[in-house]
Amino acid sequence: MARNPAGKRDNVVSFPKQSKLNIGVIILAVVFIYIMVCVATYLSREQIQSYQVREGSLVEDTRYSGVIIRQEDVIYSDGAGYVNYFTAEKERVAVGNLVYTLDSSGTIKDYTDLLNADENSLSEDDKEEFRYLIDSFLEKYSDDSFSSVYELHTTLTSQTDKLVNNLLLENINTLYSSTSSMIEYHYASETGIVAYWIDGLEDLEAGEVSSSLFDSSSYSRTELVSNSLVADGESVYKVLPSEYWDLVITDVEEENLEYYLSEEVVQVRFLKNDLLLWADVSAATNSLGETLLVLSFQSGSVNFSTDRFLEIEIITDDDTGLKIPISSIVEKSFYLVPEEYVSYVEEENAYYILIESYGEDGLTVTRTEVEPYSLKENDYYLDDASIDLGTRIYKLDSSDVYTVSSMGTLTGVYNINKGYAEFRQITILDENELYAIVQSNTTYGLSAYDYIVLNADAVDENDFIYE
Repeated sequence: MARNPAGKRDNVVSFPKQSKLNIGVIILAVVFIYIMVCVATYLSREQIQSYQVREGSLVEDTRYSGVIIRQEDVIYSDGAGYVNYFTAEKERVAVGNLVYTLDSSGTIKDYTDLLNADENSLSEDDKEEFRYLIDSFLEKYSDDSFSSVYELHTTLTSQTDKLVNNLLLENINTLYSSTSSMIEYHYASETGIVAYWIDGLEDLEAGEVSSSLFDSSSYSRTELVSNSLVADGESVYKVLPSEYWDLVITDVEEENLEYYLSEEVVQVRFLKNDLLLWADVSAATNSLGETLLVLSFQSGSVNFSTDRFLEIEIITDDDTGLKIPISSIVEKSFYLVPEEYVSYVEEENAYYILIESYGEDGLTVTRTEVEPYSLKENDYYLDDASIDLGTRIYKLDSSDVYTVSSMGTLTGVYNINKGYAEFRQITILDENELYAIVQSNTTYGLSAYDYIVLNADAVDENDFIYE
């Protein structure tokens, strides 16, 4: 026994250290590992996405650029001075309506400069009108139609001029008294839509149109604005007196041109505002011998009164049905069984076949319920675990036997209304790169508002769907 220096015994006895194993920590660790495995599995597998089937259409169309030709009567100033407009652009005027004033003294210009600088010159109703115009623009705006920003600018500028000029009209008598006869009133001499721009193509005819006209680098236009100084004989505004107008298109493929001419009337979508109009179709020839497509419209002139060139699509086909993504479409193989070997029990709303099989008791015939996926050319398309190539099927109330010997393929989608992937046949009417139009309300098919798997290659039939 060891002794310490003082000669006393050391009574301290050493024991092996015991591990402090906490069962709670072990459980938490197991749970954590399980959660991590589940998360890793979820992230590694392709996510199943659903798509709700809706009515829709596929439009096959061709995009073109066209130049507008119409009657445009330019009105010229019969004096010099500052011009101020009292009719908003795109508004229709009648004969005798005040369009603009001509101020040789500059008094009105000074007064409008003060109005524009006065932040309190707009009433609450005026401000609400501006909010409405901006909100309407934001609701319809998309990056694909950035040109609509310029349209908004024109609309807001026109609205501002209209409000300022309304204030001018309220004080015009005072201004007139102070400037004597230096303010001249000019009224419309014809009825039509007012436009405040010129580009030198007001007298353009269809036969003068060529591909070079669409070169933007050589095109220019002049905006006519209030408070600008004009000389005697200069353009001050123009009137579009008719609703009739033409859109002339160059570089149309011969095959397409012949088709449009044979149709005589086509539907046109304008990319600027998605407006749809019908147009009469004709052709013209320019001095270069090029054949031009001429689309003639009887309405819509006011919508494009500030435009010379337009981007359009000519709609040549418009199939309507159920619109589904191409990614949801699959093909599936089925066993073909003649219609007379499948019996339908109306009371049970079920289909049955009589299958021959061998067991411990020898030859037996089993009545088996099946679900047909389609009926084509007197053959049912069946997919059942009890059927295979070589399976013998008996006809009801007969000794006739059919041996399953062929298979067929159906095009369809996976319907997930019941929470699992269930194949449903579809009949494709039309398709493009992204979508297909399929027939609605078909037997064994789809209906509007059904839910289907968007990425069909990520599932198998009868898989449960967890979104």
